[in-house]
Amino acid sequence: MSAVEDRLAVMDVVARLAHAQDDRDWDALRELFADEVRLDLSGQSGAAPVDLTADGLVDKARSVLEGFDALHHAASLPLVEVDGDRATCRVHVVAYHHVPTDGVDFCTMRGRWELGLTRGSGRWLVHRWAVVRTAPWEGSPDVYRIAADRRTT
Repeated sequence: MSAVEDRLAVMDVVARLAHAQDDRDWDALRELFADEVRLDLSGQSGAAPVDLTADGLVDKARSVLEGFDALHHAASLPLVEVDGDRATCRVHVVAYHHVPTDGVDFCTMRGRWELGLTRGSGRWLVHRWAVVRTAPWEGSPDVYRIAADRRTT
């Protein structure tokens, strides 16, 4: 692949990452990740980074996202750097989450995704996903818990 083709392929992964979450398309989400993934939410919620299987990461996403009535992840044009079969990508994201509740029923997170990718079998796969919040929450981050509780009840 040429440098331009590599950059476009990584950009496609970013777009698919946003769409798969919003569409709750768990098979499409799984296809974006290497078998082992480092998930780092320390810059969003303070949670320590964890190493997960791709299936475990999809289960984690499903456990929260299926509880929302509406999701919308909007991403900027990614900044992509490619070095052989490895790439990094930084993209600004605005993520809106809505769940009906008597109080504040939404949360908007403004920040960025920092992705590490490797090329395998002719395609780019995410092996590191960091979510970094760069602005105060708008709405209530409690909707994440409410959404997760809705899914388990």
